[in-house]
Amino acid sequence: MDRMSSQVPCSRGFTLVELMVVLAVLSITLVLAIPGMQRLSQSMQVRTEARRLLSAINLTRSEAIKRNVPVSLCPSPMARTGEATCTGIYADGWIMYSNRNRDRVVDSDDELIKVFNGLAPGYSLTNRAATRDENQLITYYPDGTAHRNRTLMICSKQYPDLSSWSVIMNIVGRPRIARDWGDCPSG
Repeated sequence: MDRMSSQVPCSRGFTLVELMVVLAVLSITLVLAIPGMQRLSQSMQVRTEARRLLSAINLTRSEAIKRNVPVSLCPSPMARTGEATCTGIYADGWIMYSNRNRDRVVDSDDELIKVFNGLAPGYSLTNRAATRDENQLITYYPDGTAHRNRTLMICSKQYPDLSSWSVIMNIVGRPRIARDWGDCPSG
């Protein structure tokens, strides 16, 4: 008989102690990593919401130039209610419409161009000083100007110490985004 065939194969595996040590290390790692991941996720969502608002403002500007009429962006909960009104705050949603008489009313001669959902729950959109929710009409004229400076700041309500992201419009109407362009409201 061959010596090799008489040996019993040795089984390899984990002992209960080794398994418990691995589970303990994994648990500690997860407990330490999850809060950091939540903050990272919130930070990325703030930036995403700012970019979404920037896209809407850029589209408003290009539509005004293309249509050769004033085009406005105003706060509206239309995505939820189905009613084309300029009411509420931008955090609830916004609409874009041609606005020949430059008012806050979507008239019969105005064309509703696009409807946008509001911010994801847990985020705020305020002025740069964070003293009030933003609700003012943004109107672009056929020459691509807005005739007004403004800053729309987006923050996380859960983590107000996270960096804010702001959409900044200069008097010519050029929008851009910037990080930490104001302090988020606490609480």
